[in-house]
Order: sequence, then C-alpha cells, then structure tokens
Amino acid sequence: MVEAIPKWVIQRYSALYQKFKMKQFTREEARETLKEFSIDNEEKLTNTFFSDLHKKGWVEVEKDKKDARRKLFKLVSPEKAILNLNLKD
Repeated sequence: MVEAIPKWVIQRYSALYQKFKMKQFTREEARETLKEFSIDNEEKLTNTFFSDLHKKGWVEVEKDKKDARRKLFKLVSPEKAILNLNLKD
C-alpha cells in the first residue's frame, strides 16, 4: 500500500524520476541530480527524504551486492504508486 507524500518529497521524487525513471541509483547520484535541478540536497534532508519515501511505498531499497554498506534505490512508477494509493485516512 502506498501513502500520500508531502509536497517537498514529491518535488524531489519528480526530479529523480525524470533522471532515473525505473533504473537503480545510489544516494550520491541522487544528490548530484538534486543539485542539477537546484533543489536543496542537505545530507540530513536527503536521509529524511529516502526514509519517508521508503516508509510510504514510493521507493524500493536494496543493499549493493558489491558493497553492503551502500544502498541502491529504485523509484516506484508514479502510475503504480497512484493506483496503489491508500485512500483511507
């Protein structure tokens, strides 16, 4: 089930989706992309952002097979997220 996300999260999600679509990416690649879109990418905010997206079902997270300390992110498509949106609040 997917939950609604705040505006500041959806703006960052949109920038990342425009760049990566359904491809996996690292936190570092996400930071660079947010810079390209002139979006504040402070470290704490990036961590909060990914935590919020993951809790609410908008991103899939897995450990990097080459380096277990790193995580790989893959965004859920907007279509899939909206179709699975939890409409009960």
